[in-house]
Amino acid sequence: MAAEIWKERDVAGAFLSERSLLIPDRPRQLEVMLRVLRRAPRQPGRALDLGAGNAILLRWLLGLFPQASGVALDFSPLMLEQARAELAPHGARASVVEADLASPAWREKVQGPFDVVISGFAIHHLPHSRKQALYREIHDLLHEGGVFLNAEHVSSRTPWGEELFNDAMSEHLCQRRREKGENVKVAEVRKEYLERPDRAANILASVEEQCDWLREIGFKEVDCFWKYFELAIFGGIR
Repeated sequence: MAAEIWKERDVAGAFLSERSLLIPDRPRQLEVMLRVLRRAPRQPGRALDLGAGNAILLRWLLGLFPQASGVALDFSPLMLEQARAELAPHGARASVVEADLASPAWREKVQGPFDVVISGFAIHHLPHSRKQALYREIHDLLHEGGVFLNAEHVSSRTPWGEELFNDAMSEHLCQRRREKGENVKVAEVRKEYLERPDRAANILASVEEQCDWLREIGFKEVDCFWKYFELAIFGGIR
């Protein structure tokens, strides 16, 4: 399975040290997620971070909601190591679980229900049928009034839109690398971005299609709350 590449330490390490820190408009994404969480019927008491990586989203949530506790779930050994280290200051408020979202068996590793389920740039590695099944599993794990938010890489509607995104990402990554003192050109960065080894693990679906899946499952207030070409935040409330 293509997503298995994330178990490779060099691939996971490159994401943790580079691209995860270079996602465009990250502060605005977190602001949007916070606004949704604050207006949700249930305030974050217990949270689940799926495909957590180094638990950046869960750490952010625990820092903003002192009453909250949470679980970070991932299957990459390196990301699990980093999540444990990053969450250590939160003590008993946070735990880390190893499980693979590609199988429904992941649910056996967590004890629901949850007030919040969040995910950041992880679910797009799953086949579409598995995405839909996972969204049902998330729905079942939420309290009534609980919120699901997915910050995700989604597909463009047309090849033209995909090229717009590739241009935007290449220029953004190039600028950030120049800020660090690297003498790089956009064409060089674009080539590296398009040829990165984990790109083959992407199985993208449009945000419109995924919002329809959520509505069909029974989520309410489903919407795309933020979008920048192929980057989107969407979700709903049980």
